[in-house]
Order: sequence, then structure tokens, then C-alpha cells
Amino acid sequence: MTLSIRDTAYQLRQGHLIALADETGWSIAADPTNDSAVDTLLPLLPTGFYPTILIQNTDQLGMYVAQLPDVAFDLVEFADSPLTVVYDQGKNVSGRLWPTNTDNQAGTIAVRRSLNEEVQRLIGGFGRGLLTIPFETLNVAQLPKDTVAGYYGTLPSKLERPRIMVLNVDGGVRFIRK
Repeated sequence: MTLSIRDTAYQLRQGHLIALADETGWSIAADPTNDSAVDTLLPLLPTGFYPTILIQNTDQLGMYVAQLPDVAFDLVEFADSPLTVVYDQGKNVSGRLWPTNTDNQAGTIAVRRSLNEEVQRLIGGFGRGLLTIPFETLNVAQLPKDTVAGYYGTLPSKLERPRIMVLNVDGGVRFIRK
């Protein structure tokens, strides 16, 4: 079932998962602050993929990363293809993302700005970023259907796999996927 922005935001606020189509293919999205939604989402994570916070614009970057190097805003703002940046210390998300941290320190967090206008409108309507698990596929049949409350977005004709890089607080950069 394809949902409107309003219905999708409501489902997310209720702790349900949504299948989300954007420039990288199908993902499953949840409210990043809802512990039960995060608990439902994380077991679906395929090997080699990272849970990613999907944001509308660079203004939301500071909501999810505790310490940002100056170059972080430019990297996110001017990326013309999907770019996932892994930062040292996340914030404002469920602590369930870092179950192995016993010292109450937030762990690393991956953030990507959506390039899809439809998804950007959804994030704006929801009022915060979305925690997603990217499946990077055009085939919706590969998603676990029994876990999603609905579908949102339109797929492009060709997928763009996101580049993934680590950006340290001191500005150090390392690519995981180019």
C-alpha cells in the first residue's frame, strides 16, 4: 500500500516501519528516536550495510552528530551523488543503535542527505531524519514485507550506490566505498 506524506509520517510516529524508495533503491525506514522501532529495524540489517540517518538538508546534520568538522557541511551540501558519511559521535537517536557501549557514549553514526525531492518532503513533514537500512535494490520483493506498514517514494530508472566515507572530528577522511 502506497501512503501519502501525512500517512507515512503518522505510521513512523507510531513506531511502524516503512519501505522507502529513493535514488539508492529500496530501504526500510523508522523513527530514529523510537526504541521499539529501532529494535524491529536492526535485525533486518544485511551484512555489510550500515543503518543510516537520512536527512533532508545540511541544517539537520547538527541534530545527529555531536562534533562536526568544518568540512562536513560542504561535503553533505555539495554532494551531487549519494554520499553516506560516518561520523565519530552520534546524538538524538535511540541508544539501541549502540548496544555494546556500556559507558553511555554514543557510537559512530552514518548520515546521508537524500537527493530525492519526494523523500526530502517526507523528512520535512516528519520533522526529523529517518533511520534507514538501505537494501540498494530495485526489487521490492527482496524486502521483508511482513515488517512494513506501507510503501513511499518512486524508484529511479537507474540506482546510484552511495559512496561511503568516514569523517573524523579532526577532518581526517577514509573511504569505505568509492
